[in-house]
Amino acid sequence: MNPWVLYIGVPVIIILCLLRFKKKQKYQNGKRVANTSLIEETECFKKLYREYKILCRLAMSSILVAVGIGFVMLSRPAKVESISPEIHNRDIFLCMDVSSSVDELNLDMCDKLKKVVEELDGERFGITIFNGQSVLLVPLTNDYQYVLETLDTLEKCFKNNIAQGDDWDILNNDTDWDLFYYIYEGTLADEGSSLIGDGLASALYSFPDLENNKDRSRMIIFTTDNELYGDPCVSLEQAAELCKKNEVKVFAIAPKKVTDENVFKLAVESTGGGYYKNTAPKAYDQLVEDIKKTQNSLVGVKKTETQITDRPEELFVWMLICIGVYFVICKKLKF
Repeated sequence: MNPWVLYIGVPVIIILCLLRFKKKQKYQNGKRVANTSLIEETECFKKLYREYKILCRLAMSSILVAVGIGFVMLSRPAKVESISPEIHNRDIFLCMDVSSSVDELNLDMCDKLKKVVEELDGERFGITIFNGQSVLLVPLTNDYQYVLETLDTLEKCFKNNIAQGDDWDILNNDTDWDLFYYIYEGTLADEGSSLIGDGLASALYSFPDLENNKDRSRMIIFTTDNELYGDPCVSLEQAAELCKKNEVKVFAIAPKKVTDENVFKLAVESTGGGYYKNTAPKAYDQLVEDIKKTQNSLVGVKKTETQITDRPEELFVWMLICIGVYFVICKKLKF
């Protein structure tokens, strides 16, 4: 990035080498001693003299290399590349059975999903709830703040339901009826409740471009105890088959007690998703991990940008090593 530094550094290092290794005058420093030829001919002197010369050259070489590395670092060697980042994401729908028998499961799910949403980057998230009928609360969006606010409201609703229990008295002033109507307005129907297949199918067809864009990665997080009351338009097996046909994976998490559990589990797993019990250790962690393992889809390419990678760490370490070698040798030679 700064090539001019090398134009200065290389001549400086050459000059230093010439100044250091040029022939010097004899007896430049120290005291003169006569008649040393006898000592100079001994093997001990020759060995010490060779070691001295080697260490001197090694010390000077190490400091010159350190100076050279310093100039290279100042020149900022960098890797420059043009990249076109690909944008990948998933479309995720949370589909919740809001019948009272699943309140505790949904309460746990809201708490765990808020942490999942906070980690999302590029995925779109939506929420549907169902009982006798299905209601789209949040269409697919990457407005995570809105999603988190909706999960907070749902969490308050389920806490309100659990605190109220089965005794719904319209004269009870302790009941927050706004929260009650938030999940039951539009989901109650005369035809029945907990219409599992209808709820799953409604979530499936809440995905936009379901028929025209098969390349998107789609999945549904499904919460229910599979306790059906009434005659749904679509059975659970039919809804699962529709999900499989449209390549939408269903990841279901269920409470301890599940009606026709084997049938429910087989239907969910037939979509390529997974089945989890909230009573199992780390069930939610496993659910999130399995979702992350699913293949995400390419939805676009960002504008080409130039990326400069500048990493001087290795050069800095080598410079410190050279300087360390120089000082160790100087101490040994008592410079």
